[in-house]
Amino acid sequence: MTELSLKTLSSAIFPAIFGVFGIYHLLSYLVLKHRLLGYYFILIVGLTLHWSLKFVASGTLGFGSVFLADKISLITAMLITFGLLIFTREYLNIEKPSYPKLASLYAVLIGTTLTLPVLHVLNELLTQIAWLNSFLVMTAAITAMIAVLLNLFAGIWLFRAQSLNRYYLYANAPILLAAILYIGTWFLKRQTEFDASHIILITAVLICLQMILFSILVGIKFRTIEDENLALQIATNKRLQSEVDKQTRSLQIANEKLEAQNEELEEVNQLKNKLFSLLTHDVRGPLNNVKAILGLIQEELADGEAKQITEKLGTELSDRISMVNGLLHWSYTQLEGVKLNKTQCNLSEVLTSIQNEFQRIASDKDIEIVIDSSHPELYIDEETLKVILRNLTSNAIKFSASGQQVVLWSRKQADKVEIGVRDFGMGMDPEWFNKLSDAPKPQTKLGTQGEKGTGFGLIIARDFVEMNGGEMICESAPNKGTNFVLRFDAGIRDQN
Repeated sequence: MTELSLKTLSSAIFPAIFGVFGIYHLLSYLVLKHRLLGYYFILIVGLTLHWSLKFVASGTLGFGSVFLADKISLITAMLITFGLLIFTREYLNIEKPSYPKLASLYAVLIGTTLTLPVLHVLNELLTQIAWLNSFLVMTAAITAMIAVLLNLFAGIWLFRAQSLNRYYLYANAPILLAAILYIGTWFLKRQTEFDASHIILITAVLICLQMILFSILVGIKFRTIEDENLALQIATNKRLQSEVDKQTRSLQIANEKLEAQNEELEEVNQLKNKLFSLLTHDVRGPLNNVKAILGLIQEELADGEAKQITEKLGTELSDRISMVNGLLHWSYTQLEGVKLNKTQCNLSEVLTSIQNEFQRIASDKDIEIVIDSSHPELYIDEETLKVILRNLTSNAIKFSASGQQVVLWSRKQADKVEIGVRDFGMGMDPEWFNKLSDAPKPQTKLGTQGEKGTGFGLIIARDFVEMNGGEMICESAPNKGTNFVLRFDAGIRDQN
């Protein structure tokens, strides 16, 4: 086989080998989606195209092909340089925050490798200036040499920066050496004529060796990455398991505390039931009996000081019985849950019932109870409404002077139904009512005849109003009377 045919054969074989490696790394990139493999594929494409030009430049395809190969060689050389630069920068993690000056050098060289081919093509297509073409070719060669030396420097400088950086020099030393030989030979051939075919053959062999080493390196790198990911996953699982165990222990402790609290609540509930039994049978019962006996005594007494005393005592007993009844009703709803039985309530009948119930007490103080009802119905729990009105009416009588009126009223205001109890007595500061629930102890107030009021009845009334979905408003001022307004939504059943 002649020397010419050997050169031609070698020029054809190596591009084929490079192409096979290129396909392999392209498939690797498509599977693994790692940018490093994509950059290396660009490098191999440049090598394959550039070495293919050697086959074309051999003249096998004719003189025109030789001329074309000469014009394109700058573009393929810059493609190789571009691929080598971005590959090295990615592999060694050369970033501005960590290595600002080195990263800037890489940015300048990458920009140069992209600019020179564009200028070269424009010159060939538009101006065809010979000296400019020579300048661009020389600049491209110098750029390629600087890029190779910079990659070599970066590989040595960052050799121990990261665990896998040392493999860069191990795997890429052949291609860096091949690049130095190839570019150096190119410069020498511009000065002297000599046969560089053996050097070119050596560079091709070195590049093939580098591709083999890099393929091994890729396997090592991704195996290391898999091992690190596996170790990270194991550590994460252990941390999560530890956190789950910790939360489980916390839940167990919380559950034990909850069980202990439930036992305490059960004891408190039993105590509450005993207390209600005591209030119902041992307090309310005797009070009712005493009131009945006192009523019999009053009937036997003639008018005089003794009868006045018994009447006052009867009034006090009625207030205490009313308070105990309200307390029991309110406590049951608070501790046993709200069990309202809402019906279409006839307000006129309810107000009349309250009027009759308090008529005697009001008469004893020469107080007139008046009904002013312009809206006859409301959908509400009637029993709780009566408790509310009893408390408000009792207070109105208690704080009214002789000869005054207490007005029980109801009306429709837009989409609201309002019920109220108004007196013209002592009045009060509305802030006293607003702060009543927060008071640490009962806020005692004296009525017009020295009757005691703690405000507890107002608390019960307000809670019952809110249970029925309404609000209780206090309109009052000292010495100007008080008007308690109960405001409820006018539901469908209230539209008349």
